Amino acid sequence: MSLAPSRIVLLLCLPCALAAEPLKETGRLDDIPMHYVTVQPMQDADVAIQLDGLVDEPLWQSVPAHDEMLVSMPGTGAKADWPTEVRMLPTERGLYVSAVMKQPRESLIRRLTNRDEFIDRDNFGITIDATGNGTFAYWFIVALGGSLMDGKVLPERRYSNDWDGPWTARTAEIEDGWSVELFLPWSMMALPNVPGDREIGFAIARTVSFINERYQWPGHSQASPQFVTALNTLNVGHVEPRRQQEIIPYVSGTSDGVRNEDEVRIGADLIWKPSPSFEVSAALNPDFGAVEADDVVLNLTALETFFPEKRLFFLEGNEVFETTNRSSSGNNMRIYNAEDFRTTSRRVFTTDYLPAPISLINTRRIGGTATQMRTTEPLRRGERERPTDLLGAAKVTGSAGAFRYGVLGAFEDEVEWIADNGRTLRDDGRDFGVVRAVYESSGHNRFGAGYFGSYVTGPAYDATVHAADLHYSSADGRYGADLQWLTSDVDDVRGDGALLDLSYRPDSRNRHTLRFDYFDETVNVNDLGFLARNDYQAAQYTYTYVREGGFGPMLANRGGVTVDQRYNVSSGQVVESGVYWRNTAIWPGRNTVRTALAWFPERYEDVDTRGNGAYRTQDGMWWDVLLATDSSKPLEYSFGVGGWSEHLGDWTWQSKLGVTWRPTASFTASLDLTYRARDGWLVYQGGRNFGAYHGTEWQPKMNVTWFINSAHQVRFSLQWAGVKADERGFFAVPDRDGDLIPAARTLADHDFRVSLLTAQLRYRWEIAPLTDLFVVYNRGNNTLTRTHEPFDDLFTDAFDDPLVDLFIIKLRYRFAN
Repeated sequence: MSLAPSRIVLLLCLPCALAAEPLKETGRLDDIPMHYVTVQPMQDADVAIQLDGLVDEPLWQSVPAHDEMLVSMPGTGAKADWPTEVRMLPTERGLYVSAVMKQPRESLIRRLTNRDEFIDRDNFGITIDATGNGTFAYWFIVALGGSLMDGKVLPERRYSNDWDGPWTARTAEIEDGWSVELFLPWSMMALPNVPGDREIGFAIARTVSFINERYQWPGHSQASPQFVTALNTLNVGHVEPRRQQEIIPYVSGTSDGVRNEDEVRIGADLIWKPSPSFEVSAALNPDFGAVEADDVVLNLTALETFFPEKRLFFLEGNEVFETTNRSSSGNNMRIYNAEDFRTTSRRVFTTDYLPAPISLINTRRIGGTATQMRTTEPLRRGERERPTDLLGAAKVTGSAGAFRYGVLGAFEDEVEWIADNGRTLRDDGRDFGVVRAVYESSGHNRFGAGYFGSYVTGPAYDATVHAADLHYSSADGRYGADLQWLTSDVDDVRGDGALLDLSYRPDSRNRHTLRFDYFDETVNVNDLGFLARNDYQAAQYTYTYVREGGFGPMLANRGGVTVDQRYNVSSGQVVESGVYWRNTAIWPGRNTVRTALAWFPERYEDVDTRGNGAYRTQDGMWWDVLLATDSSKPLEYSFGVGGWSEHLGDWTWQSKLGVTWRPTASFTASLDLTYRARDGWLVYQGGRNFGAYHGTEWQPKMNVTWFINSAHQVRFSLQWAGVKADERGFFAVPDRDGDLIPAARTLADHDFRVSLLTAQLRYRWEIAPLTDLFVVYNRGNNTLTRTHEPFDDLFTDAFDDPLVDLFIIKLRYRFAN
């Protein structure tokens, strides 16, 4: 927005800001200094600041301003060209932060988006390690225009954007740039008890879109071996946050057009925080209604697809329950491709052949599809995929000295399915319990040791998991080790597993990682965790590189080479083997080219056979090229081509096309289209049988978002996957494992069609932090048929006869002291 002339005059007439005292260095990383900053705290009642984005209050001029920004992306470490005046003011309630950022006003890029959506635009951010010891940190970003992003980061750059905090920020355009004001309440952070003055870690960051640079203080590059443990230090005085009580009641109404049922639910989330290091939260009669939609994923294999958690209750304080850095898909992209997620070009990524996450706690299981329903009756279509209602959930998290701990419990309501004959089938839901404790030493070198235990009880069986984990990181971040051992007991069947990760970073440009896995054939953590498969042992080496400057006209280049070998434990067969190369290059004009190439030796496939032996695959290859254009333009494009070898030597070819249109700051429309032509595509047909198919697959994905203003948003999203597959051969797994052998067909016609649909129309009014009104309509389907329908009929049939047909109105309102 533009400043009124009177406000401009006021800004020009204010006295010069109080000059900051010379900063004390606390250390250096790659010759980049970290600083110690002391700020005189104030009583919040005496802080006369109106959060409007304009840093024009006289009080701000009494706070020292700092401009220590260096260029961190690209990682040159040079002094920033455009000034950034940062001020920080702590009170007993929280931390006030302001920044005045200079640049030509005509160069500003303002775009509104959903919360936590990363696109190219001007933004300002702060990272805060409230513990002061590098255990974990919170990050907060506000973009010009007011869109917010936040989350948590574990050492050293294990970012997640799952957490949403109740903080406030406003931005404003000024004559020579833009400015921002933030208020970050201490009550939303986990603060340990400390005697005397409190010291917290912090980093300041700014994105200057028109020159495609990111500034940071301290100015570590995105490839540096440390971040969370190499922040600046801010002395905020003797800050002791007051006790926090918070209640977020909700009321929702749902109309289910498939079941012809209407439901009204009333419940609440409760939070009690008597001290900074202890928190109790509970959800009473929680409503985890479908106001967010998962991506459509076509998966006809025996391997489960991982979906991230989106429910606020399970996201808050979840970092204490993490036992390994393998629990995040985003972290895998950093390990295997040195991905830094910069917004130079349209945000599309090559994610094929990346390992699935491994986690002992996947809270999507809680209230997910019922896995212990005791019935053999035929069910109506879609009943098995229905989520389960929760009666309640409770969680305790806290810290005591060098220890952190967490306890989680959740209780499902009775499960109801409808049989084909219309009869309602009922069974008990499941109960979940988790205990976690971890000791962390933050001396010269970092050491951690933890225990994790989970218990799931249901009507059919009980499941327990016990695990121990050890972590080490050298003081300079160059050496790291993570070890985890676990044992499971599911219905009196016991299994064991272990993970070991070793890393070495000689400098900011290179990294070496070794990973070792062992899971026996009976280990099972999937009643609450996520493990794509058991019965394997693996060794893997990855080398990643980062080069700012690249070769010739190339502006930057990063990537990785991975060698992977896996055997099943039960028979010693090679079940996965390959050499992978992934690379990302940035070229002039802000164009990004992602390339990938892999070679797979012959191996045995033992998972898709569903316990019916294993068959030998031929050796093969995978390649992919993806071009993305300048994301600062109103129109941005991406185009990709690639292919991979099928198990019998035939090929699948793939092409992708995407476009994003942003004619104004408040409107965005995007369309992505994927096409695959498949030959020799093996699909399981029951027993020991497989069909080899010629298949055609289309996957369009569309999103349209309109911000009426920064608080009111209308969004429409649609994803569809359609497959036509015609059988060209029929095979069986041999009795003694080996090459597939021709077999007699079990049906006259094995051709099939698949149609997956998810559509959502949503209005959201963000009344205040964590206070919203949602009006949502969801429609979806999931069909697999033996018909010979054309693609247009596949889509219309999925839309006309849905499995999901929900209209939802939900209001939640946060009350807090």
